[in-house]
Amino acid sequence: MIAATGLRWILTLLFCALAAYGLWRAFAARSHAWSTRLAHGLHAVMALAMFAMAWSWGMDLPASPQVVFFSAAAVWFVVAALALPAGPEPRGRAFAGALPHALMTGAMAWMAAAMSSGMSMGAAGAGQAHDMPGMDMSAPGALATMTLSGTGDRWSACLLALLLLALALGWLAKGFDTGRAAPRVTGDVSSGGAAHAAWDLGCHGLMALGMAVMFALMV
Repeated sequence: MIAATGLRWILTLLFCALAAYGLWRAFAARSHAWSTRLAHGLHAVMALAMFAMAWSWGMDLPASPQVVFFSAAAVWFVVAALALPAGPEPRGRAFAGALPHALMTGAMAWMAAAMSSGMSMGAAGAGQAHDMPGMDMSAPGALATMTLSGTGDRWSACLLALLLLALALGWLAKGFDTGRAAPRVTGDVSSGGAAHAAWDLGCHGLMALGMAVMFALMV
C-alpha cells in the first residue's frame, strides 16, 4: 500500500515493535485480569494487521475475517467496560477510556473493508494496472500506491485520520506526564506500575499515530 520505501520501513518497524510490546504485556503480566491481557493481545493483533497493510502483499490477505474480527473487538471494548466488574475507577470513566480503543478497532475494520471493496487484489504487488472501482492508482513518486476515489470514502478516511491524530497526541501527552510523575525509587511497586502505565499510554499513542498516517495516505 505504501510506495515510499523509507516511510514503509519506518511504519513496519513501529508496528512490529508495538506488536512485540503488546504480546509481552499480554503474556508476561500474569497478575493482571484476563480482560487486561486480552486488550493487550488485541492491540498486538492490530499492530500486526497494520504492518501487513503497509506492504503490497497485505492487500492479498482475506478482508472479511479482518472486518469481522476487528468489529467484534470494537464491540468487546465497549461491552467489557460496561459489563465486567468495576475496578478502582468509576464505571463511567472506564467506559470513556474504552471508547478510543473501540474507535481504533472499528477504524481497522473500516480500513479492511475499504481496501477490499476498492482494490483488485494483487495489482500493486504485480505492478499491473487493473480496473479498481473506488481506488485511484497513484502517480510515480507518490507516498501510497493507491488512494480512495469515492468522495464519501475519502471524507471518512480523512475524519478517521484526524480523530486518530487527536487520540495520539492525547495519549502521548498523558504518557509523558505519567512517566515524569512516576516515583524514582528503585524497587517501588508504585513506580513499576506508573512506568507500565506510561509505556502503555505511549504505545497507544504511537499506534494511533501510525494508523493516522495510514489513513491520511488513503485520502
